[in-house]
Amino acid sequence: STSTTSTTTTSTTTPIPGTCYPPVLGQDKDTSACSGVYPPDGTCTVTCAAGYAGTPAIYYCYNLDDDFVGSGPVCTSTTTTTTTTTVTSTTTSVTTTTTTTSTTTPIPGTCYPPVIGQD
Repeated sequence: STSTTSTTTTSTTTPIPGTCYPPVLGQDKDTSACSGVYPPDGTCTVTCAAGYAGTPAIYYCYNLDDDFVGSGPVCTSTTTTTTTTTVTSTTTSVTTTTTTTSTTTPIPGTCYPPVIGQD
């Protein structure tokens, strides 16, 4: 049995005027905490998205020219892939043996016929 599930969510956010644009880091990272953050002392925590694991990273919003500054996190997929292969082989052998026995009964009052060719 094979089961594959894939979900992709894309969202585009126009930041509130005067706030830093949230970083665009890929589908394995969650930057939702980076919306509505004002410079010069703004920070946000970037975590790994659902289905991924890793240590969260802090991003800094110093000014509107640079937007957020930071790196990471390194996110590793937590999805497990299992492949199972089953091979079934069936051999059917049919042997048919037919034995024919012929018996001759003489007509009453006559002799039995001779038996020829039997080993």
